[in-house]
Amino acid sequence: MRITAQIRHLTSKAIQELYQASIDEHAVLVNETKPEFEGDYTVVLFAFVKQLKQSPEALGDALGKQMVANSPNLFKSYNVIKGFLNLVVDDAYS
Repeated sequence: MRITAQIRHLTSKAIQELYQASIDEHAVLVNETKPEFEGDYTVVLFAFVKQLKQSPEALGDALGKQMVANSPNLFKSYNVIKGFLNLVVDDAYS
């Protein structure tokens, strides 16, 4: 499974666990993080803010914590910039 597909799946799973909301993983937009920001991959959160009734920052922080805790072999850390969750992939991930 490609890493972007894994991130989409893990994001959808984290939303289900945290908010009991069903999100189609294909609706999760994942991009490579822009070079001026820390991170390897970015999850765009704006599509879920209204449905989940969360601010982009609160949603990003909750998802980042959940995803790093549940996938420590994949993610080393995360940061949230406005409505973007930037994930840092662990160096050991191959």
